[in-house]
Order: sequence, then C-alpha cells, then structure tokens
Amino acid sequence: MKCPKCDITLPEDIEVCPLCHTPLGGAIKETEEKPAEVKRAPSQDTGRFTAIDPTKDSYDFDIQYTLTFKDAGEIRQSIEDMELGFSNRSEELLHPEKKAEEVQAKSERKVRTREEMEEAAQRAALRRARRGQGKRTDSIKRSHVEKLSRTEREKAAALRAAKDKRYRSFGDAKKNRGFLIGAGVAVVVIALIVGAINLFAGMMDGDIHYPTVYTKNNQIYVYYDKKPQLVSENFISAYAPEEKDTKDTSKTSSNSKKKVEDPKRYKTEVPTEKQLVHVSNDSLYTYFMEDVDLNTGRGVLVYYKNDSPKSRKTIAGSVHYKFEISKDGKSVLYLQNTDDTGYHGELFYWNPDLKEPVKIEDNICADNFKFSQNGLVSLYIKNFNPIVNTGDLCVRSLADGASSESKQIDEKTAFVFGSTPKSDIYIYAKDYDTSKGTYNLYAMKEGGSPELYAKEAFLPPIILEKVEGVYTYSNYHDNFQNISYIDFAANKTNLMAENVTRIDRVRIDEGAVIYTKEYETNKSDYYLIASTENASQKIASGVVTIAADNDPQAKVQFDVSDDFSRVAFIGGYDEVNCKGALFTMNIVNGYASKEKRICDDAYGCDVSADGATVRFASTYNKDAATVNLVAYTNSNTVTLAEDVGSGAFTYDKLGEAMVYARNVKIEPAVSGDVECVSTKGKIRSIEEGVSSYGLKKDGTILLLKRDGDNASLYYSNQKGSKIKLIDEGVTKTLSY
Repeated sequence: MKCPKCDITLPEDIEVCPLCHTPLGGAIKETEEKPAEVKRAPSQDTGRFTAIDPTKDSYDFDIQYTLTFKDAGEIRQSIEDMELGFSNRSEELLHPEKKAEEVQAKSERKVRTREEMEEAAQRAALRRARRGQGKRTDSIKRSHVEKLSRTEREKAAALRAAKDKRYRSFGDAKKNRGFLIGAGVAVVVIALIVGAINLFAGMMDGDIHYPTVYTKNNQIYVYYDKKPQLVSENFISAYAPEEKDTKDTSKTSSNSKKKVEDPKRYKTEVPTEKQLVHVSNDSLYTYFMEDVDLNTGRGVLVYYKNDSPKSRKTIAGSVHYKFEISKDGKSVLYLQNTDDTGYHGELFYWNPDLKEPVKIEDNICADNFKFSQNGLVSLYIKNFNPIVNTGDLCVRSLADGASSESKQIDEKTAFVFGSTPKSDIYIYAKDYDTSKGTYNLYAMKEGGSPELYAKEAFLPPIILEKVEGVYTYSNYHDNFQNISYIDFAANKTNLMAENVTRIDRVRIDEGAVIYTKEYETNKSDYYLIASTENASQKIASGVVTIAADNDPQAKVQFDVSDDFSRVAFIGGYDEVNCKGALFTMNIVNGYASKEKRICDDAYGCDVSADGATVRFASTYNKDAATVNLVAYTNSNTVTLAEDVGSGAFTYDKLGEAMVYARNVKIEPAVSGDVECVSTKGKIRSIEEGVSSYGLKKDGTILLLKRDGDNASLYYSNQKGSKIKLIDEGVTKTLSY
C-alpha cells in the first residue's frame, strides 16, 4: 500500500508512515480490533523481539530503523536514490537512460525489501554526517574522507559501492579463479597450518611496530623495526619428559552431558615455550625467560625494550614462569624461589627505574597476585592453603613515595580477580566450594568494607576497562548460571539473564554482551542483551559447538563485529561433510533484524571489526581438503579465491584482505603457495613453497620456508612486492 500523504510504498501491515507519521487505514482497522491494553510477555526465552510491538514477531524491523532519523527529507531522498540504483546524483546525470529505466521499474514496484530500506537509511545517515562535517571551520581545509574516522571512511566507501548488481563488475575476482589442487592431501593441511600463527590479524594505523620473537636452536631473537637482535644465548636448560596421551579417542555421544570445566582450579602444568615470552600490549616491551627448567617452570626473568638493544636487563633468577605484566607494560610482578609446583614463593615487584626488585611478601602462590588496572597497586593472597582454597587478601601500593607496608583487607579469600579502571575497587572471591567449584563474589572500595555482590558463581567475572562495572555470574546449577551487571558508580546490580552457559562476547563499548545457552546436543543458542536490560534477544539458534583443542582447523560457527552491528552464524552444521547454512543479520540501536540466509554450504565464518563485511569459507572438498573463500558485502556475495587449503586461511581484522595457502604438496616436504586476496577480488601472489605463514597486527605477512633442516624466516607486504629475509636457521616463532 501507499501513504496517502507522501505517496511512498509501504508494507501492508505498517501502522504509521515512517516519513510523515500519517496514520494509515490498516492501522485504524487494527486498532479497533485489538484489546485496549496489550501485556508484554517475558522475552527471556521467547526469541527476538521488535522495536515497536514485542508481541508482533512479523513486524519488519528495518522500517523502524528509518524512524531513528529526524530529517524525513533526507530519508525520502535516500529512498529515491536507492530505487534509482545510484549512489550519488552525478551518476544520475551521467546515465539518464538508466534513470528512465529505473523510474519505470519504480512505478511497477509495490513493496521494498528490508535490504533496500536499510541501504536507504544508511545513505541518509552518511549524507547527514557529511553535511555536519561541512559546517566545521578548520584553519586547514581537508576533504570529507579526511574528516571522518577510519571506520566511517570504510563505511562510506562501502555505501559508494552499493550499486545495483547490473552495474557492478567483479572482473578481477573472476579473472583469478579456476585454480585446481590434486586430491589426497587432506592430512597435509593440518601440518601446514600448525605453524600459521593467526592469533591476531589486522592492519593498523600509524607507525607502530610489532616485534617478532623467534628462536634459532636454543637462542632467542627479537626482530623489531627491520633489525634482528640476539637477546638470549640459552633459552631452555632442561626439557620435561613427554607425557603419554591418555585421552579417550572414542567419539563421545552427542547426548552425553557436557560439564563446563572449572577454570579456577589450580593445575600443575609443564609450560610451553610460547608461555615463556610476553610482549606488552603496546608492543614496546618484551619480558622473557632464559635458562628455563621446564620440569619446575623456573628460570631467569629478562626485560627488553624492543627499540633499544642496550636496554636488556636481567631481573632475577629462579623465577616461576607465571609472572604478571602491568597494563602499560612498564612493570612486572613475579615469584622467586618457588617449590616445584609453583606454590609458596617470594613475591617481587620490578620496573626499569628501580635499582633492584622490591620484595612484597613471602609464601605467595602462583596465580594469586594481580596488578590493579593502573599498575600502581599489587593485590595478592598470602597464607594460602591450596587444599581448601583460602588465604588472606592484601594490597600494597607501588606508587612512588608510598608506604612499604602491605595491609590485609579481608580473610578466607579464594581468588583475586583484579580492580576496576579507577583501581580503588578490588574484586575477589570467597567461600569457595571445592566440590562444586562455586564461589561468592565480593568487592571492596579502598577505605571501605567488603560487600557481597553475587552468590554461587562458577566462571570468573569479566572486569571492564572503560567503566566502573563488572559482568558476573551467580546461582550455578546443572551447568547453567545467571549473569548480572554490577554498576559500581551507581551502586546497582542488574540481573540480566538466567540459565546461561557463559558470556561469549562483550561489545566494544562494554555496554552489552552476547551469551550462549549450550545444550546436551552439543549445540548452542546465542542471545544479545544490554547491561541495563533484563530481556534478551535470540540472535542465533542451534549453532554447533566445535572445540578448538589446539587444532588450527577449528571452524568458527558464530562471529560478530566489535560493535555488535552485524552477526553471522552457521545453522544445521553437518560435522561429517563440514557444511551448514550461513545466516547474517544486522543489529541497529540494540535491536536485531530478521536473519538472511546467504549460503547453504558454509565451512566457517568471520565478521569484520566494523561489521561491513562477512567472509566465509564454503564448498568444502573432503578429498582434496580445500574450500572457497567468499565475501558478502552490501548484499552482494562474491567468491574471492578457490581451492584454498581448508584451515589454511587467515582473515585480517578490518575486513580488507585474506591470506591463504593453496597448491599444498606433501613431497619432498610439506609446502604450499601463499596468496593474498582483497575483498574487491584482487589476488596477489606472495610466495611459493612456504612451510607456514602468519599475519601480523600491522598487516605484514611472515613466511617460513624450509630447505631440509634449515628454515628461513621472511616478511612481505600484502602485495607480495617486498619479500625480505629476516633470518636463516630459524627454529620456531614464539610471538609476533
């Protein structure tokens, strides 16, 4: 139907025109039939709800999206642009014949799709943002793109590219297709990607360098700013004997009850070599251990400033490998002279400005000490009894000129979790039940008294870094628990949801979470809820839970953008044939639209940080162990690369590129050809005959090539035009 006032086409069940707010006939009729009062049903477990009427699941959410814009003229203009198939008015002038065709099509069209309505609203938002930017009077004139942030620039580029399919060209993508791979290499891909370290991916702004830490035999090197530096001559002094694999290899029944593992229980573990190296968040400092006895986990702790080769300092010997670095990377807490289990050691504090380490306390256990978020307070538990998990909670100020005395603030403490951003509220656990693994959560403000905030919690709380708040669990039973948001600034606790398995993601602004409910069928439902709400929206159903188990081929079945604007998940996944239906949906202003099915044979999925692009692997070939890489942007699905080694692909964080290997060979040694493809379909050949690769935070690609017993480490940009040797005789990459 059409609005009688502004003459725009609307769905049949719309009540009010989103442009001129005119009541429609259908709305009047419906009002006469509806009861005077509609009670809202609880939506905790009833799926998603809509913005206008929670009782009408059929309501088209994307119409409500347009109501968030105040300028109806902008909305109307955006809708006209969208219907004409133009991203701007210049195209209308250049192609008048296209306009005539589209006007004719417009007259025949009665109802717009959700995607069209959303694109119209997005264009309106972009036009409003540009107009607002034009009002600025800076002394130095800049272009519109320069005035926008990086994320806004990317969204603007995506909107400019959102044309009708008939006018789009993906010649580059098509031109680079058609690569083939031989059969019988399924077992090779795992070996190829064991060395592909895709812990982080993304291209960052600025001139920040990210160090690469690697070993040559038993020596440690740091490669930073194109300069390899030898930082240790003796990495490992004694290796622990290999443990026999006692795991049950038989497949567990899908109906067997899966218990959530208690991450708080102390375990005696043999450290891996990667656990002995820690790089600060800003990538300026590296702390590592040398002369390590892996049987006891003790060695010499060393500090190194990555841009200053002469900065190497030996901090202390006989240090346990579980040390703690402050958030700014400038100081460290560590245990010295521990027993072989890591219990009962001396706690020390060190930073580069001290002449010698400062001893804080005796008889401290591993994992029982933390920095406050500002790095100026040490929280630790002394007199700890690991059998009953109790001890005395103490704090010690580390600020210059502070007292050298520690003070006890509570007793019978089980775990210390940390502090809030202002670092004057300490969060910890008491009343630990060793049989159930549950605890009670306490918090204490500096100078105040301990307060109980949650009972019978199981998983550790999530302490936020931007606001004075915590997401916490409570009432654990049958592998389910409740989640709450504690607002310390307002001194309020909001019970958000009940019968939850765990929080899966926290939104980048920390104001909302996505949590899961995992069932005995090894499948999970995903829900979205804001910190101040108590009604959840179901955003994914029946997603198969695939444990990683250190397998680089683990297939991601659910992903979401950092700002929760876009969700992608695979439903009905067939674990034998490695495929399922891929769905995506938008989340705008905290409300989820209906999902859209974009693929029937998805292998795994990824969502870019800004939500503009969904990338996924599909068309799994079991015999050849290959997949195709596909991108979904602006309602367009494009195959970017074919016959890629399954598991042998890495996404950058911003959604601009994918690095992958194909043409995998097993003889005479495991190798593959590494390539990079942009979301526009441009394929770049990086290097052939590569044993493994990794994508650094700054977009640099690391390449390891083996020639017999010798291995050489290289780096390249994403165009493959600058292949440079880092070092020869490389044994292992520990961190990058």
